[in-house]
Amino acid sequence: MKQKRIKFSLMLQITLIVVPLLIAMVLGITYAMYQSTIEGFLNAQNSHMKRVLREISNTMNDDFFSHKDTTAWVIDNWEKYSDDLIGIESEKATDENNYIGDFMDKYPDNIGEKEWLEKMPEDLRRIYARFDYDIVPFLFKEFYEGNDYESIFWIDVSEEKMGTVIADINISRTAKNPGERYDIDLADHPGLSQLLDSQEDVIVFERADNFPVVGNCYIGYVPIFAEGKIRTVIGVVYNWDDIRDAASTSMNKALIISIGSIVVVLGVLIAVLYIWSVCPAVKIQRAVNDYAVDKKTPEIVKKMYSIKANNELRDLADSISDLALEIDFYNKETARIAAEKERAEKELYEAQVSVMVSQIQPHFMYNALSSIAMMCEIDPEKAQEATVAFADYLRGNMDSLKQKAPVPFTAELEHLKNYLAIEKLRFGRKLNIEYDIQTSEFVLPSLSIQPLVENSVKHGVGQKKKGGTVTISTRETETAFEVIISDDGVGFDVNAPKKNDGRSHVGMENTKKRLKDLCGAEVITESVIGEGTTTRVILPKEGQKHEDNVL
Repeated sequence: MKQKRIKFSLMLQITLIVVPLLIAMVLGITYAMYQSTIEGFLNAQNSHMKRVLREISNTMNDDFFSHKDTTAWVIDNWEKYSDDLIGIESEKATDENNYIGDFMDKYPDNIGEKEWLEKMPEDLRRIYARFDYDIVPFLFKEFYEGNDYESIFWIDVSEEKMGTVIADINISRTAKNPGERYDIDLADHPGLSQLLDSQEDVIVFERADNFPVVGNCYIGYVPIFAEGKIRTVIGVVYNWDDIRDAASTSMNKALIISIGSIVVVLGVLIAVLYIWSVCPAVKIQRAVNDYAVDKKTPEIVKKMYSIKANNELRDLADSISDLALEIDFYNKETARIAAEKERAEKELYEAQVSVMVSQIQPHFMYNALSSIAMMCEIDPEKAQEATVAFADYLRGNMDSLKQKAPVPFTAELEHLKNYLAIEKLRFGRKLNIEYDIQTSEFVLPSLSIQPLVENSVKHGVGQKKKGGTVTISTRETETAFEVIISDDGVGFDVNAPKKNDGRSHVGMENTKKRLKDLCGAEVITESVIGEGTTTRVILPKEGQKHEDNVL
């Protein structure tokens, strides 16, 4: 039952990977074929529409605007008398034609030019507009019939008369009459807007909803210029759904063939994956599960050798065999290393004890005990206090062996006071101690400040004939806590090479390293010969992360 579940899980994973890939592939192919088909149809459609639009625009320019400077006059006249452009009775039309003929006889020069047109009286201009426009509907009907256009329209696109109809014919018989308007927002017509912005004699295309007829329209525009600007456009409209459906019919046939081929390939691929991957993977998993229970290395090596797949699974089986052998080896090595680690930790602890004991220098202990012994005769009570301070000092040194994490500054300060109380016995009035503790809410490595104070006492104030003062202060800045040890002792040249003059340079370097490693602290020493030395320990607030571990 377990092996059946494993097989199903692996096949399910393969299916969950392959099926989405198949779906993505089909969608990708469908999209690519759709775009390619639509693009091909559009290219052919655009080419046809360009030819039709150029033919219409050339006809209009030749028949009505042979004199380019009269284009604006003619269009203005048509729009002004749009109510009278169609529907004249034949008898009245004959009289009007005679009226125009009489005018031509009267002014036979430059007929049709702008100067000639402007001589017309107002009533004749109305008649001439109808006379001139009379052929437009017949031309539009001629272009429209026998084609599959949805509509052909001619509109004014000037800013003042945007959308005013000059001529319109469409399949739904909802065409507007001359002088009526389409409500056009250029924001909804990117192709027309682009044409007006460019002011070039080019044909542009766009898709539009419910313009100029109801439905999804595909429109081509050709411009008609007047006085150097685009005054009107002629549009030819196709039904976008018809274009899309025609493209979809061709695409569906190719898509069915493509999907069928992909499904066949997918079936073969899954079968091959099952034979060469799923079956060997199940054997490997079963063997590994058995090994996890019994830890029998010879058994799993034998089972891995039986895997005959000629692919990466064969390499995996070999690797598992090698791993099982390595596990046996490393188990033995781990036991040996654990024993060695325990021995090394014991030796390290003993070394730490040795180092700590060495810090309590014999001459320091001798001086301290001698001073206490002398004090017993002079001032027994003070001798008792010194003895307690010396005992606390020794206990602090020993306790630091168990303290690996940083300690509160208050604990370090208490240890310093015990140390300085002992040194005070030795130096007497030559050693003055001052404290300026402005903050103590921080931690630092144990016994990390004493070596710095000891340097100020022994090599600073202690070397000065009249003695001096050691000041221990703290302060808090925006980013750090600072411990400052200063003295007015003899000072030294901080840039001079280190000499073997009795100072514990190695101890100082170790102190700096502990401060750096545990708290990210920086130690800065400044000194002037004859004036004294100042050492600043800068503990970044970021480095106070050990505070929760303080004992």
